[in-house]
Amino acid sequence: MAAAPDLPLYAYAVVRGDASPPGCRGVLEASVATVRERDVAVLVSRLSSDRVRAKRRDLLAHSDVLQEAHGNGVVLPLRFGMLFDSEEQLCARLIGPRHDELLTLLERFEGVAEMRLRATYRDQESVLAEVVKDNPEILRLRERAHSQGDLVRLGELAAKQYEQRRADDADTILGRLGAHADDTHVDDRDDELAVVKASFLVRTRKRKRFDAELDAVALRLRHLVNFTCTGPLPPHSFVRLGAD
Repeated sequence: MAAAPDLPLYAYAVVRGDASPPGCRGVLEASVATVRERDVAVLVSRLSSDRVRAKRRDLLAHSDVLQEAHGNGVVLPLRFGMLFDSEEQLCARLIGPRHDELLTLLERFEGVAEMRLRATYRDQESVLAEVVKDNPEILRLRERAHSQGDLVRLGELAAKQYEQRRADDADTILGRLGAHADDTHVDDRDDELAVVKASFLVRTRKRKRFDAELDAVALRLRHLVNFTCTGPLPPHSFVRLGAD
């Protein structure tokens, strides 16, 4: 890459030393190149400004660079907004001190991709109907609930059984899909209808089996759960890289 010491260097990802840069435009519409040291390289852009903000346009550009690079080979994503003053600083802070670790990670993530899953209940009422139908104690309490205390007890029991059903469905989804993945990363649920928010690290040769299992699980739970699966993606959820 041509030297331009007065311009900040934006880093996207670590790749193999012989990787070619993507042809798409990167952050702030900058072209993408590589900085190499031996058999490790970093995808970078020279920026006209160091004022990089998490705007939608640039977040998408960052993602596009990673996605295109991932389509051509193994990629270790870096977090959005990582800047260096020069190629020398990048090598001194990232590639140099972590060269062997980066090579090991490149080997580990060769031939795998992240599959990102979100499973949510269609509505709470349908789940509660299932819970009530399968729980004799709730049915009995509904029939004789007249006092305020009975109604409170009924609500507490229904809420408890709802959470148990949600945990059981999550275990089913994670267990069946996780059997076809090298690793699983589970995120916290962010609302009352969320069942699973998770990412699966899946080998290319196992993708068909993973997809078939996802279809089977989705079919089994179709009356209650919506499934959204995105991928194959670079392994964002499984790589944590930063500069020293």
